[in-house]
Amino acid sequence: MTKTNGRPELALPAGSLQCALYAFDGGADAVYLGLKAFSARKHAVNFSFDDLRKLKQVCLVRNKKFYITLNTLVHDSEMPEIIKILRQLEYIAPDGLIVQDLGIASIIRRDFPALPLHASTQLAVHTAEGVKVLQKMGFSRVVLARETSLEEIKVIRKECPDIELKVFIHGALCYGFSGLCMASENITGRSANRGECAQICRTWFHCREMDEDLWPFSMKDLCVGPDVVKFAEAGVDSLKVEGRMKGSEYVYWTARYYSLLLDGADPFSEEVLSAEEAMKTAFSRETTKGFLNSGKKGSMGSEIMVCSTYPSHIGVQVGKLERVLNGKAVIRFSKPVALRDGLLVISGKESAGFALSDLSNGRSFVSAGEVVTVSFPSSSFTRKPQSGTPVMCTSRHNAQLPLLNENLPLYKQETDLHIVLTDGFISVNGRTWPLEIQEAKKLSDEKTVLRKIFEASDASLFTLGKLTVENNSSAQHPFMPLSSLKQIRREFYLALDEGFKASVNRDSYSVAGEMKYIKAPENSYVIPPVDFDEKALFASLTSRIPKVSAFGLTNVSHIAWAASHPEVPVFADQFLYVYNSEAFSLLKSLLPSLTGCVKTDPGTLPLFISRVCFRHHALKKDCKNCSRNNTYHISQNGNNYKVTCKDCITYVERS
Repeated sequence: MTKTNGRPELALPAGSLQCALYAFDGGADAVYLGLKAFSARKHAVNFSFDDLRKLKQVCLVRNKKFYITLNTLVHDSEMPEIIKILRQLEYIAPDGLIVQDLGIASIIRRDFPALPLHASTQLAVHTAEGVKVLQKMGFSRVVLARETSLEEIKVIRKECPDIELKVFIHGALCYGFSGLCMASENITGRSANRGECAQICRTWFHCREMDEDLWPFSMKDLCVGPDVVKFAEAGVDSLKVEGRMKGSEYVYWTARYYSLLLDGADPFSEEVLSAEEAMKTAFSRETTKGFLNSGKKGSMGSEIMVCSTYPSHIGVQVGKLERVLNGKAVIRFSKPVALRDGLLVISGKESAGFALSDLSNGRSFVSAGEVVTVSFPSSSFTRKPQSGTPVMCTSRHNAQLPLLNENLPLYKQETDLHIVLTDGFISVNGRTWPLEIQEAKKLSDEKTVLRKIFEASDASLFTLGKLTVENNSSAQHPFMPLSSLKQIRREFYLALDEGFKASVNRDSYSVAGEMKYIKAPENSYVIPPVDFDEKALFASLTSRIPKVSAFGLTNVSHIAWAASHPEVPVFADQFLYVYNSEAFSLLKSLLPSLTGCVKTDPGTLPLFISRVCFRHHALKKDCKNCSRNNTYHISQNGNNYKVTCKDCITYVERS
């Protein structure tokens, strides 16, 4: 299991090389990052091949780890490009590949077995059987769905002791289960499973029952804070912070904050509180502990997880409005601020952000406890903000971190050399060059000379690993012209580089087999993709066998049940995402009773499937006397949607 100094691994997002370097400086043990293609954060800066080589070398020197996200769904036509990327990554040797597509996973296990395979949270795995299925497929680590509670994680840990578990501890939360969200693709045509999420959850909807515009799906940010130690106690191997679209300041201070907590620092110490404030100033919505303490049925208790009035960065509170004048505001500050700091005031559904440009105290800063008058965009509000309205700080004028030097050494893969000397020739790993060899006038060690020459591999992708030298020449102490040796070295490494590039670009992929698309058979039953009571679900499926013609699988956990009932016809339904023939072949090898797969049509699927109850979290209604079966109606830009809350699971569909 992955532990660092006795604590779980702390993994931070790296949208760029700068972010990766600052994550390590802040105390992260690992970073995860995307490439220019096939990343679920397509609009982050992401990494080039040379960036990866720099990062790899940094990790080797600093004893850190890095993981590559290939966590999108791909079609057969894109597989040749995936293969080229995997050949490059085989050279880089990352500490893991984070994958959603089962077809890519199959290729990695078959053709690139040295690359560790990690299951993305996009697979929406939230039960022990799901984890066990992935382990049988060759995954060594599973990133659990963000909706999995601490108690449920403990159960999974107990039932799955031999696989690494990774959980989210901080950052943005999706309203719907990751991987099961169709809102972006359904409404805008931009698929979240293809790295193009339009973040529909952060936009407004009109609720007919409330006759009000709301942000009903805009989640607060996850921040488990000091409770992070509970995950360590539960046996979690890796702790993940979300945020590949965020900057270096956020990454550094979030790494710093959680690193201090994991190392046992007092949560109320000045060092921890200072890191927390800097982290939240860099980026933070309202915060929640998420599903940390959720009950068996998914009830969240009284904590509201949806931030239904303001969906973006609010920073930290630094004061309160005393009164608002024409173009001015009197503010009582509870924390120090300075000119050019960014402030924000939210009043109802209206808000205004502004830079602090003048202070009535005549100084460039304000101390805690001072009351000062400042310029204020009062025209942004149709109704004057009331006295006592919080004033938030969203940026500090001096918080930007300096750019770190990116002129870093490039990683070179070590290659072992076997050199044979014969009269008039030198052979390097079987390739021979003519070389004049004489008896040295001064005693010298040919291995030392050759090591010095071949260690200097210039701009090559490779460098010297182990060296063995076999002297079969007539010279007891061979003398070899250095200029000739250097030329041989250049030619040798150039040939290695060209061989590598040729192997990456060679066109050798052939489609695994024919996809078999079907319509869901009549009288079939599609298994719900989300169900936390796995034993009860499987028992109910078994009782249905005489009554239905086939079962539709929508989560990898269902493969376990289907495999235990080989006599029962099954098919891959839409949420299992069989996008390519590799995925279909893998499923067919596991389930001979598989009859085919249903082609994914976002227009027929729910926009959201969520463990966040719309009634309780968006409409703020109490759970007492709830029927656990409620329907609401919302609309946006002329489109109508139905919201159904059933047993604490929310489904949002087109009306």
